[in-house]
Amino acid sequence: MQDLPGHVVEQRRDGRRYILLHRSVAVLEGDKVEVKRARSTIILPLVGLGLSAITGSLLVSRGSGLGLWALVLLLLFCLLVVPISVMGLVSSFVGASVVVDRKKGSVTWQQGALGMGIGARDVVPFDRIDHLEVTIEGDQPDRWQGETDSLRQFALVLVKDNAKRLEVARVPVPPSAQADGMDRTLALANAIAGLAGTTVHIPEGWELVTIDTETGEVKAPRAGKSKRRSGR
Repeated sequence: MQDLPGHVVEQRRDGRRYILLHRSVAVLEGDKVEVKRARSTIILPLVGLGLSAITGSLLVSRGSGLGLWALVLLLLFCLLVVPISVMGLVSSFVGASVVVDRKKGSVTWQQGALGMGIGARDVVPFDRIDHLEVTIEGDQPDRWQGETDSLRQFALVLVKDNAKRLEVARVPVPPSAQADGMDRTLALANAIAGLAGTTVHIPEGWELVTIDTETGEVKAPRAGKSKRRSGR
């Protein structure tokens, strides 16, 4: 996999690299890129399991004193929340919503609720990819009384040879951090493009420049310790 900018690509102890996105993380490992849910998404499933445990204990300890409708509602709550919470908890740890695999030669979008390769939603072979595209929303003063949005929504979109568009990841950032948002989105795009052998299109008005990793200043491309970054 090609060299990627170190200010947005970090390395784990196991040697795998990752890019933090919005409520998700892109894990880069050899011939594979996986966009997974962030570990912070386990909070809601844990809350659901906790409430289910409390409800279960209430049914056991005071079930005989509760009315029929109360028992039915509590049972329905447990029947609905427990399976959803367990699946959400499992997918937060081992599931992946998008998998780019060079050995399989395809990009796979997986079901969000199951997230473990069960029930793949879309599979795009590499030879069906036309290009990858980085888009930005919220930077144009045309949404509300000539004002720009308070967020910049960067998205990485895969465009197929039939013009169908599939979103890979999204990175919302405040306007002051839009360069960082572009860098993270573009780093993921370059990682996937390196595996799939395709090109990356960036929004009009943006250009790629070379940044010195020690000083953070823009400089002319040359051999040495540098990284590519997009700026406006």
